[in-house]
Amino acid sequence: MIEADGRLLLELRAPDARRAAASLTCFGGGREPGETAELALLRELSEELAWRPPSWTACCDLRGTDGRWIARFFRCPFDGRSIRCEPGVVPLWAPWPSLPGLPLSPWHASVLAAVRDGRAEARA
Repeated sequence: MIEADGRLLLELRAPDARRAAASLTCFGGGREPGETAELALLRELSEELAWRPPSWTACCDLRGTDGRWIARFFRCPFDGRSIRCEPGVVPLWAPWPSLPGLPLSPWHASVLAAVRDGRAEARA
């Protein structure tokens, strides 16, 4: 999650997106074979925003209801440098207090609630 001034930078997914259609999600994506979560973070942010965070900290692991690990989420401070989104991507800066009223994907709603509450793990 990319943060600045008490806000998060979220992505509004297209209505026909394969995953989380018409929902708000954090920027990022899956790992490629042999890639660490940190390298995947840097690659995805470079691809999706043409941006490299000045720093990052792992903040929450998402696990399935069976306990299997699904994804790792990171906090990245926004440094004010310009970003350039891929075509069709709609970025949205959302204040933390507005999150309950927004169309977050279920996974992201669970993770963001965990982070807000100071928990390092969320369930899908």
